[in-house]
Amino acid sequence: MDESSPVRMPTLDTEIATASPRRAILFVALSPDDAAQAANGLKGRLHKWRLGFAATTQEALALLRGAPFDAVIMNLHARGIMPNRFFKEVMESCPEALRIGLTGSDERRSIQHPGVAVHQFLARPLEPMVLTAVLARAFAARDFLSQEHFRRLVASIQTLPVLPPTYTSILELLQEKDAPTERIGELVAGDLALSAKMLQLVNSAFFGLSRAISHPAEATAFLGIETVKALVLSLSVFSQLSRSRLKEFNPQILWQHSWTTGVIARRLCEFEETERSIADESFIAGLLHDVGKLILAENYPAALEGNIEEANQKKIGLWEQEFLVYGASHAELGGFLMRRWGLPPGVVDAVTFHHRPMLARNRSFAAVTAVHLANTLPRVIAGDSALPSDSVDMGYLATLGMEDRLDEWKEYLARIMERADAPVSN
Repeated sequence: MDESSPVRMPTLDTEIATASPRRAILFVALSPDDAAQAANGLKGRLHKWRLGFAATTQEALALLRGAPFDAVIMNLHARGIMPNRFFKEVMESCPEALRIGLTGSDERRSIQHPGVAVHQFLARPLEPMVLTAVLARAFAARDFLSQEHFRRLVASIQTLPVLPPTYTSILELLQEKDAPTERIGELVAGDLALSAKMLQLVNSAFFGLSRAISHPAEATAFLGIETVKALVLSLSVFSQLSRSRLKEFNPQILWQHSWTTGVIARRLCEFEETERSIADESFIAGLLHDVGKLILAENYPAALEGNIEEANQKKIGLWEQEFLVYGASHAELGGFLMRRWGLPPGVVDAVTFHHRPMLARNRSFAAVTAVHLANTLPRVIAGDSALPSDSVDMGYLATLGMEDRLDEWKEYLARIMERADAPVSN
């Protein structure tokens, strides 16, 4: 295959329909009730999956040495279990396996940060329908990586951000009926550094609030739970992966660009009067659209810097250069992580296809539209010739019947950008 010709990445609908059903799932240290739930529930829904059960970590590791597993699901608080040590060995012996920890809300709080190296937490008692959906979407994420050398790259990555404890605690709280926003604000306020940064951001002129916000609880009530969740997740991810100091890559500049992209994407949704859910998805996807760059900077700094230099010399986007090398880009890598975390499909699509929105499944203004525009238009408005040209995908806008909206969007964003700097990135 000609490596200069980017491959078409399938959408989730295609992946679920075509993905191989022959998956192997290993359950470790489950209670008898959870084991019965898993065996009966999963076999009833997806009978072609192979299920394995191990009472101890020793049995589990022996099974992993005998054959690869696609997912390892473990009761993190079973007697005698040392989850950190176990999952470290899982990462070494079966690096592509999805790692899921089963835990109750009170037990989860006892897990020390950075915590167990799991991709997702699920609540006990185990709900087969929830587990089925999580596994199906995660397995689709693996099939999404169609280039073998990019699959090997993902498998070799040692450092991935984990879902932050404050974020997972908010998710738990939201499972309760009529959970008060004040309690969510209190959770955020418990992390002093996080809450201080969040309040600084929401009170910036660029965010455009009509009055000052003084407490996370007030921010939750005024901005909405989804906005606060997005801020908690993005700030925590950047704090986990912000140590790289390369000549061609600065995490702080990337954060400023990501923040700007998230806010602009949200404001575009307001301008288009979209549903609130689309605005929320656009905001979080904008904040996290370049998380793949952080992952590459943490794991392969020299390769990232080399690709940035090559892209600048060729006057192409970094994502285009990465396609020449890996067959995919930081956008697909970020989308892979979003799927692993179980974020909404709109967020996954927006992160994955923010450079190539034509490949997304939607044909109406959605999060991928907002993030593509928010990532591109500031460069167009600023007229920064030092960066690779990255024009708006007019063919994509034509499929939406919205190509005539471009001038209005540019005028609207130009007014917003006068209030604050809007860093751009490739």
